[in-house]
Amino acid sequence: MEPSTVNAADPALNVMDALRESTRDMHNDTEGHEFQRSLGGGTLDKARYVTYLEQLYLMHKHLATLLGQCAASNKAVAAVVQDYHHDHSAVLKDLKYFGEDGGQARPLAATTRICARMDQYAASNPLGLLGHLYVLEGSTNGAKFMAKNIIAGMGLPQDQGATYFDRYGDKQRERWTAFKERMNGNNFNQAQIDEIVAAGKEMFIAFFEIGDELSKPGH
Repeated sequence: MEPSTVNAADPALNVMDALRESTRDMHNDTEGHEFQRSLGGGTLDKARYVTYLEQLYLMHKHLATLLGQCAASNKAVAAVVQDYHHDHSAVLKDLKYFGEDGGQARPLAATTRICARMDQYAASNPLGLLGHLYVLEGSTNGAKFMAKNIIAGMGLPQDQGATYFDRYGDKQRERWTAFKERMNGNNFNQAQIDEIVAAGKEMFIAFFEIGDELSKPGH
């Protein structure tokens, strides 16, 4: 995957512009992955779907824990993170529908790697965690439509099995707009923007690699 680049000297560039432009190609590559196409088309088999839900739960839970810890001492993180970022009830509800418990989830290799990177950012540069959060929050923009395909393709109830993908419901647009405003409101300098963008790219790579793992025989 070859990510887009932005002009680092552009004084008008804010962090959300930089994230969008710098990760545009990676976003498209991830969405074009065979696994993501099957997921979005509602044609993914149950076993791989459940494993994917488990990876989502593990990443969200780990990131939320670290963001909560870092918010206590980092004003920029505290300004962005909201209570609902710690709410994993939707994905846990979906797992329960399939008879699974999030506590029994086991990470794939790619999930282990990205969670380890989260640990590194939390210890040395908490702003990187906001790059990871950007990818997870940004996914809500298209996931609402994906949820409809998953429900139809897998024959799921409207309120079980795929609620994660529409977890914000009618508040999705409002929360995405507020997220962008809070991120830009931190007025990050160029070095900080570069660090956040680098972390965002890592999260896109993680999703691509999770798709690769789940596309291998045996999954």
